[in-house]
Amino acid sequence: MPRLVAILLLLLLSHGAFAQIMSKPRPATRGAVSPADIARRLEKSAIETARLVPNAARGSAIDFAWPMSPEEYAATAKHVVVLVSVVTQDAAELPLRRVHIRAGGKDVELVRLSHELVGVARGSRTFSVLGPYREDGFYLAPASVMMAEGYLQADFATRRSDFNLYKLPGTAPDFIRSDKNPEPLPDGKPDLAAVRAMIMREYKGFKPPTFERTMLPLWLEPTMPRFRLS
Repeated sequence: MPRLVAILLLLLLSHGAFAQIMSKPRPATRGAVSPADIARRLEKSAIETARLVPNAARGSAIDFAWPMSPEEYAATAKHVVVLVSVVTQDAAELPLRRVHIRAGGKDVELVRLSHELVGVARGSRTFSVLGPYREDGFYLAPASVMMAEGYLQADFATRRSDFNLYKLPGTAPDFIRSDKNPEPLPDGKPDLAAVRAMIMREYKGFKPPTFERTMLPLWLEPTMPRFRLS
């Protein structure tokens, strides 16, 4: 599955001001992504950050997976699976309040499928530079906005909003780029079983969402089971 990965760091400078640095998009890769892969990306970023400042307020790594076929594209109702991993010095900043995309003068909130607090290894540079508190979450994003010029952003529970996670557009497969209308239909609803299968295939070792009929987003009602936040 083609994917693009970007790692972003918000650096706390010694004089108290904040600066945000985003890496350039990595080359497209193939194969499933594991929690260890994300941990390694965060660790590499922490090492690079430490060359500039001793500590950062927070940091992140993101990954997204496009549907692998026209059939899966239809089953997900023209959506992309997005994995957002954030690390922070302050536990009060988690869980994330929301993840959204600013593009084309619009602000589109992503649908959160799951979120999980993950420990950061003591003795790691991630722990000492970025913080001891990590959250991994899966989201659904419309393919149309993932291909638009803009930013994937996160709002933390406190202190920080509009934290840039990734500079869009992402590079979609040819069959999606050739879609003249990649905007999900107003009545289009993703098949959550297909979404879960996609997550299990593309993100080995991560806890996939489990679905139940509570707390359903309005745009998914009434035919779809709702996920349990995990």
